[in-house]
Amino acid sequence: IREGDYEGAVTTIRERNPFLLACGRVCPHPCESNCRRGIEDEPVSINQLKRFVADYEMNSGERLPIATAPQTRKRIAVIGGGPAGLTCAYFLRRLGHQVNIFEAMPKLGGMLRYGIPEYRLPKEVLDWEIQSILDLGVDYHTNVKFGYDFDLSSLVASGFDAIFLGIGAWKDASLRVEGEDLKGCYTGIDFLSRLAGGEKIPIGETAAIIGGGNTAMDVARSLKRLGVDDARILYRRTRTEMPAIEREIEEALEEGIKIEFLAAPAR
Repeated sequence: IREGDYEGAVTTIRERNPFLLACGRVCPHPCESNCRRGIEDEPVSINQLKRFVADYEMNSGERLPIATAPQTRKRIAVIGGGPAGLTCAYFLRRLGHQVNIFEAMPKLGGMLRYGIPEYRLPKEVLDWEIQSILDLGVDYHTNVKFGYDFDLSSLVASGFDAIFLGIGAWKDASLRVEGEDLKGCYTGIDFLSRLAGGEKIPIGETAAIIGGGNTAMDVARSLKRLGVDDARILYRRTRTEMPAIEREIEEALEEGIKIEFLAAPAR
């Protein structure tokens, strides 16, 4: 980047990571906290540098070529079209294997699409990035669910040489308190994924968000954008213990979201 070789920078990053645009937007970059450059002056802003060159390619109007090895005639089934499955498909295709992705949701992307709000990772940007992987010659099938529409034995019978399981972690944790299944109560990932899928979820003027992680921040800030006047986060410990990224907390507060500490629901 320093030498002005932005295309070379993109190719270098892509050797290890096919999600330059997504990571440049959502990665909490913990490596910068431990960067040795920080001893002298300040850490290398690696996250912003990667985002800069990734955006450079996307906005240039051209996709840089991605090298692939000669065909091996090996067929691989990738179950799950989220970041793990897509990354697996990317590297296997580059090695010359034929890859088929099987995804339960209507579109590829997994948590990148259904768990991260639009304001943090625009769907247009994600679509552009996923297309780079598909353009290598990766086949995919959506709206097919593992264990229902197909299983391991049917994939083996179809002649696949190997199978990769990347079905994700879509289950929310339970609060284990009375009333959490009442109408108007939602779990974080379920709420965000339904929102991302275009569902019109009925919401009022006030909302309580229980928890202090990044999902809580995403839900609270999404609710604010949907017109909720009082979006209030309730967290059982203090701000020091909040697992959310500090920047996310600061931005939530700037947007008018209230946080009440040392508050845990009894029911």
